[in-house]
Amino acid sequence: MFFDTGGGNAWMSLLVSIIVLNWNGEQHLHRCLEHVAAQEYPAIEVIVVDNASSDGSLQRAKMRFPGFHYIENGENRGFAAGMNQGISASRGDFVIPLNQDVCLHSAFVTECVKRISGDGQMGAIGGRVFSWIGDQLTDRLRRGEGENYVLRKRFQADAGNFSENEVFTFAPTGSFPFFRMAMLKDIYQVTGYFYDEAFETGWEDTDLCFRMHLRGWKCLFLPAARGWHVGSGSVGGNDTFLTKSHDYQVRILRNRYFTMIKNLPLSVVARLLPFLVLTEIAIIPYLVVRSPRSLSALVEAWKQVLLELGQLMRKRSLIQHSRRITPTTLVKFFDRF
Repeated sequence: MFFDTGGGNAWMSLLVSIIVLNWNGEQHLHRCLEHVAAQEYPAIEVIVVDNASSDGSLQRAKMRFPGFHYIENGENRGFAAGMNQGISASRGDFVIPLNQDVCLHSAFVTECVKRISGDGQMGAIGGRVFSWIGDQLTDRLRRGEGENYVLRKRFQADAGNFSENEVFTFAPTGSFPFFRMAMLKDIYQVTGYFYDEAFETGWEDTDLCFRMHLRGWKCLFLPAARGWHVGSGSVGGNDTFLTKSHDYQVRILRNRYFTMIKNLPLSVVARLLPFLVLTEIAIIPYLVVRSPRSLSALVEAWKQVLLELGQLMRKRSLIQHSRRITPTTLVKFFDRF
């Protein structure tokens, strides 16, 4: 399952597949691809998966970067399905599922390959995320993204623990994770998928990282690996939960439950139960005060979880029976309430 590439600079010949998922990305896609093309690492293939864009962004990209490989979908298949297409088509030893509104530092791939090659148990690397604002790639860190990624006991992502040094963490940033292909194939052999397409968009990266850890792989936060992210670039940067569409809110709420049901061992559920119950009690008055319209999204999320419960339990059985770590290993990733 694990391997080591050995010493010297042999790692520089390892192929890295960068998968860019595009949907109407005219505003950001081309600068993203420019930074992909400018990577100093010598062995890279680029796969652009287009989810039925209608803004001309795909045609312009094909003219500017004819050497890239393009996968064109006749409909918007969503994030998980689109990225799965790209991963399945890739030939790399490592894979970067890249959002269309991200610019990678020119040394990003080099830093990641060099570091991951020294540890065969490392399945993923997460980099430091700075803000891309307007035309500026700033030196301002994006709040709540990257850094030392952990989970709160109420089961919410928390990426705000700043670290200047390398640290083993729960997950890489979802906008430009660096994955070892052997890890992705390992979790695929258990479940039959990389990203779970039932999630569509939201929490699919957290779900993948749970499965990664349950199989015994590690994730490193690497400050030297840097990138810039707009955030919700496909919807104009409208990136707060309460201001997003009803359908998006339903998916986020539903997928949180999906992730818990599939991936949490029972002993971890027992440890978190007081926090989870308190959260479920508190969420209703919170939405009443902050966003009454979101109450209908919560009800719809519960309905969809109940409809999918049988399939979720089948997925859970596969994941939990293939677990290679003790449940207590996961507990360390849960921080404050």
